[in-house]
Amino acid sequence: MALMDTSAVIDLGKGREKILSIIRLLDAKGEELSISSITVFELAAGSPAGIEENRKKLIETFQIIPLSPEQAEKGALIYRKLRDEGKDIGTFDSLIAGVALIENEQLITANAKHFERVSGLQILKY
Repeated sequence: MALMDTSAVIDLGKGREKILSIIRLLDAKGEELSISSITVFELAAGSPAGIEENRKKLIETFQIIPLSPEQAEKGALIYRKLRDEGKDIGTFDSLIAGVALIENEQLITANAKHFERVSGLQILKY
């Protein structure tokens, strides 16, 4: 299974070819796609506020991983370590990275430079 970050879901919703090609590749391998409840939050908090009907339909196609205490703790440790090193990636991305690590899923993102700061994270860049 592979976890999509928020920007990947947005790009998919816009029909961008780079993310579509990654999804086709994963589909051919029988890989399932998931998103974190953190991504649902980010989409709902975006502009405009709330999740538009088209995005709701898109979200429903993924397995949604609720944030567990273990994932939250891992995200907090990532956040604190990177912040202390002056390499902060933000709260939400730290949590998404924590989910990916605890679930042992590769993270699909266009922002590999950002997530490469997280030790041990498997990244699938598009």
